[in-house]
Amino acid sequence: MAPSALDSSGNAPAAPSWDDLKIFLAVVAHGSMNGAARALGQSQPTVARRIRVLEESLGVELFRRGPNSLDLTQAGKAVLEATSPMAEAAGAVSRTAAAYRSAPDAPVRITATTSVALFLSLHAGDLAEAARPSEIAYIPTRHRLDLAAGEADIALRMHHLSDSDDLIARKVGQIAFAMYDRTAEPKAVIAPPEDPTLSRQAAFIARFAAGRPVAARIGDTPIRHHAARSGLGAAFLPCWLGDSDPDLVRVAEPVDDLVEDVFLVMHPRARTRPNVKRVAEAIAKLLKRERNALAGIAS
Repeated sequence: MAPSALDSSGNAPAAPSWDDLKIFLAVVAHGSMNGAARALGQSQPTVARRIRVLEESLGVELFRRGPNSLDLTQAGKAVLEATSPMAEAAGAVSRTAAAYRSAPDAPVRITATTSVALFLSLHAGDLAEAARPSEIAYIPTRHRLDLAAGEADIALRMHHLSDSDDLIARKVGQIAFAMYDRTAEPKAVIAPPEDPTLSRQAAFIARFAAGRPVAARIGDTPIRHHAARSGLGAAFLPCWLGDSDPDLVRVAEPVDDLVEDVFLVMHPRARTRPNVKRVAEAIAKLLKRERNALAGIAS
């Protein structure tokens, strides 16, 4: 089939059907007409016919057909490159639309660092009351979930905020960190797994060690807490956690750059759900009420 800018009537070819392009992508993905037909729930002759229609509408051959092979031509590779972003965009449309049609009783999803999520869990009963009749789903992670895409409803973030104008953020408190051990004279240190040059926390712990041996490297806050309670060594913990444990003593005060601001971040869409809005307000009130404990200030 020779490429042509015009059809047999001397007119420009019609734009290809998106349905046919989806079949083309399925054939490429599955490597055969039969495989695409099974995946799409259609017959092999129907798939083959639609590919022929697509080739005719474009004026090029997309596949080089052999007895037991089906390979893309150069034109087919170019069409694949142009079509793949269309498929990704179509998938994004579905995901975005799904984010806008959350059921009224869908879970309220809160994403936060492990330290903050652990603190919220101590007050899970109060937050559950605010969410009723919905449940709350806690997502502890340091990765920034995409609120605009509906990956979470409420985010509690430290320091840097997204530059997106689509998000609403407000400062709701501060959280301080310090070193804790079973004794006032720690013999060893529990260090984070990352290089001291990669984070302020790791650099602070490296300075505190000052020749003390590293007993273990632990990134997870609850595990680090239990390791310190066992007597393994001094651990870097949020003050609300270390100060509340009678088996631990604070052996280094929090310095200014280890007192982090906490921001409550939401997408405007999430604020239209009454249960999400109630939970956000409950979190803000909780952090205000517990601000001294979170900041490491003795009450």
